[in-house]
Amino acid sequence: MIAVTSKQEFLAELPIFRNLDSQAIAELAAICPEYEYDPGSVIAYQRDVADSLYIVRTGRLFSRRVDRDGIARESRAYMPGEYFDDVWLFAPGIHPATIKGTEPGRIIIIKGTDFIRFLEANPQAVRELAPKVDDQGETYGLSGAAWEDGRKLLVQTRSRDASVGLQADELLEYYAHRSGWYLFLQLIPALLLILLAPVAYLLLPEGVGLVRIFRWLVPSLLLLVGLAMIVFRWLDWRNDYFVITNKHLLHREFNLRSFQINLVKIPVGQVQTVEIDKPSFINNLFDIGSARVTTASNVGMVMFDHIDDPILVKQTLDRLSGRVRTLNAAQEFQVMRQSLEDHFEIDPQLREVVADSEEPDEAPAPTNSRRGLFGLIHRLYGWRVIEGNVITYRKSIFVLLRLVLWPVLGFIALVLIGWILIKIGFPSTIVILIMAFLILIDFAGMVWQVEDWRNDTFQVTDRAVLDIDRRPFGFGETRKQAAISNIQNVTAERPGFFPTIFNYGNVKIDTAGAQADIMFDHVPNPSVIQSDIFERLDNFRNMQRVRDGRARRQEYAILLDVYSQAVEENRIPRRMPEDLLDEEEIEEV
Repeated sequence: MIAVTSKQEFLAELPIFRNLDSQAIAELAAICPEYEYDPGSVIAYQRDVADSLYIVRTGRLFSRRVDRDGIARESRAYMPGEYFDDVWLFAPGIHPATIKGTEPGRIIIIKGTDFIRFLEANPQAVRELAPKVDDQGETYGLSGAAWEDGRKLLVQTRSRDASVGLQADELLEYYAHRSGWYLFLQLIPALLLILLAPVAYLLLPEGVGLVRIFRWLVPSLLLLVGLAMIVFRWLDWRNDYFVITNKHLLHREFNLRSFQINLVKIPVGQVQTVEIDKPSFINNLFDIGSARVTTASNVGMVMFDHIDDPILVKQTLDRLSGRVRTLNAAQEFQVMRQSLEDHFEIDPQLREVVADSEEPDEAPAPTNSRRGLFGLIHRLYGWRVIEGNVITYRKSIFVLLRLVLWPVLGFIALVLIGWILIKIGFPSTIVILIMAFLILIDFAGMVWQVEDWRNDTFQVTDRAVLDIDRRPFGFGETRKQAAISNIQNVTAERPGFFPTIFNYGNVKIDTAGAQADIMFDHVPNPSVIQSDIFERLDNFRNMQRVRDGRARRQEYAILLDVYSQAVEENRIPRRMPEDLLDEEEIEEV
């Protein structure tokens, strides 16, 4: 058992975590660092990025919001045990006020990404954190808005359709099929055939023999064809949908005729324009239309066609695009401030508290050998293996089955041939030796095919995507590689009946430059791989934005430093006169 610390006891007493069990509290305490602050220390600046929950452990904080004119509009104090703001754990926002310490104290900060991983490891905590009211009328648990975001993040988005492949911190903002009226129009031919069945039965002549059979056969065929068309149209409509999250927009198209699924995924930051089209009176009457989304990627345009209330797509994307711009600007301010503090070697305003080491109550349990064996098998043959910053994928197990099919059939054939030869009188010793030699060769061929399947891998790192084709036992290797920075778009597809049923397919990676695009072919769960690549791409772009601005921010810091020195030496002339005109001179002028 993990020894209970004072921080754990403090977290357990907070209303927000009141229902969590001791093990969950211990795991939560491990992900939330504690910091010391002095009087006047700034905990958070107004308009900075807010992506964490702040809990006052000791001391007191003071919050003040100012408007554009510098006038204080709202202020309040935070005492020990109070916190702000749990909504930021799931949906990053902007600090509405500057928070300062008014006396020495400590604060606990829980990062949103760490808290989401905690909830994924403890799914029961989502229910335990639900907002409730006790017998004394006191509320506890997450706030209603925060709990709803958390529930959507961990439950709703996963239960919608696992093939969409949402990231861990992705929130569902919009989900729609094509309009039900659109489906109804598609079903009209099928409904007419069904209505035509009883009419055909009444119009066809009565009789015996073939005439009687024909009178029953035609209406039955009309009815069956009509019902089949209804099922076909409904399945085709039900499996096509449009999704907008706080990070991406997705269009999933399922072609039932070819049994092929195509999933297009675009970062929200690449959205340029959104056009709404309602081309006819009927469209306007039933509020059905299309939303054409122009993007900066190779996809060009994504069409959300024949949907109800298409203006909602534009409103959602405008809101998300505005949020992305605001967060990017806030992050730029935050990083700029950090660059200045680093240049002038300013002491940090928050100092992390390092807990004293404690002897564990129990020695760590030895590694389970079976678990170790399963771990080794997973690393050697698993379809998705994560080691550090590298994710390795292998082709579907069905590819392996196809490769070993002939060796398995060859083994069965050799056994049957040997049995037949012995039955008809051939010397059993000679037959067994010959068959054993041939079976050994066949087995070697199967091992070769298994190793060839295992060695063909695809990898995603923080810097690149790789397609590695190795020959078994070191007999050669070829690889294709593309830098993460060159990726333009990633498309997942499941081409055909069996890939759709057994959830494997291709992931196409469009790259910029002269190098060829990369295809991860016949991989399981292509939408999950697509999501992994987009997650690495998003992280790389965020890091690149910070890195590209680092040199510029350093130049600004040096410029301010030089300017400060010049001011201190009185070397910069004044731009305004010291004595401004008095009121009488202003009136004369």
